[in-house]
Amino acid sequence: MKKYRCSLLFLLFLISPLTHSASEKNAMPKFIGEITPIPANTQEIMKKYTWKPGCPVPLNDLAQVKLSYWGFDQKTHQGILIVNKVLAAEVVSIFKAAYYRKFPIERMELMDEFKGDDDAAMAVNNSSAFNCRPITGKPGVFSQHSYGRAIDINTLINPYVKGEKILPPEGEKYVDRTQPYPGKITKEGFLYNEFTKRGWDWGGNWHDLQDYQHFEKRANNERRNPDGGDSP
Repeated sequence: MKKYRCSLLFLLFLISPLTHSASEKNAMPKFIGEITPIPANTQEIMKKYTWKPGCPVPLNDLAQVKLSYWGFDQKTHQGILIVNKVLAAEVVSIFKAAYYRKFPIERMELMDEFKGDDDAAMAVNNSSAFNCRPITGKPGVFSQHSYGRAIDINTLINPYVKGEKILPPEGEKYVDRTQPYPGKITKEGFLYNEFTKRGWDWGGNWHDLQDYQHFEKRANNERRNPDGGDSP
C-alpha cells in the first residue's frame, strides 16, 4: 500500500507541471492600456498629416492611448489611438472589455501611417480615431474625428453607406448586415453596448445614412440628428 501511494504521488508530481504549463499557454496575455501625452516625435508627424493650425483642438487636449487588442489571427496585438484626453479613460475601459471578449480587430494604426488618407485606411480595415478633416461630403465643416471624439472600427467590414455611396468601395460585399462577418458591429452586439452605455452614439443607428464603423461622443452631451444634418 505504501509503495502504491508513493507511485501515485510521483505520478501526480509529473502531471502537475504539465497541466500548469498548458494552462499558462492557453491564457491570454494581460491587457495593456496606457494613457500618455502625445510624444514630441509623434506630434511632429501629426503636424505633417493629421493636425494643422486651425484644427478645433490643440495637441495638448489630445492623448495617446496604447491598447491591447485581439486580432483576426487570434493573437494579441498592440495598437495606438489618439483621442480627446477627456475620453481617454473610458476608451481604455471599452477596449479592455473588447479584448477579453475577444472581439476581433484587424489593425489599429494612427492615421498618420496613411498620411491622413481616410480612404486608404478604410480599405485595409484599419481602426483609428483622431484625424483633423472635414465631414464626409461637407468641406469646411469639421468631423468629430477632428476633436478626437470619434472612433472608427474595422472600417472595411463596417462600411459607410449613403444610398449607392459605399465607403470604402471595397466594403460593398459587407453591406449585407445579416451575414456573420468577423469584427462586425451590430446593435445587438457586445461592442455596441460597451460604447452606448457610456453615452456614445453609433452611426449605424442613423436614418439618412449608416456609418457602421463609427462611434462618437460629442461635447456637452450633444448628438447628431439621426434623420440628417452633419455626418462623421
